[in-house]
Amino acid sequence: MKKEKGLDFGQWLYYLRKNKGYTEQELVDKIKLPGVQIKNIKKWERDLEYPDLDAIYKLSEIYQISSAKILHIKEQTLKEGIEGIHKWIIRWLSYLIGFSIYGTIWFCRVILFIILVVVTIWFYNIAFSI
Repeated sequence: MKKEKGLDFGQWLYYLRKNKGYTEQELVDKIKLPGVQIKNIKKWERDLEYPDLDAIYKLSEIYQISSAKILHIKEQTLKEGIEGIHKWIIRWLSYLIGFSIYGTIWFCRVILFIILVVVTIWFYNIAFSI
């Protein structure tokens, strides 16, 4: 089974479970790992928590998918989320200061460079003033 386009990791797990016709309790019973309960399945399917490696191995057996594929889709979802947050921050910052998105990126780089220089000088003065 392929990951449906546009689905994140949790939605994909939900899709797999529903495709097999399992309830959350049936999936818990099939996983047979201590500490895995219905609440964990719900958290996984809502991207509030991710399964550990043992659970991923069990899921790969249950759904007959390689664990490498499950890990890859999990990694993609995490990467897309982080990139989305960065883009969202830059987009809103560009609206606030009235620059283009590329101008805002350069503006942020300049500000970070200035902060780095100021902090370096400050630490230098503290270190050699003793």
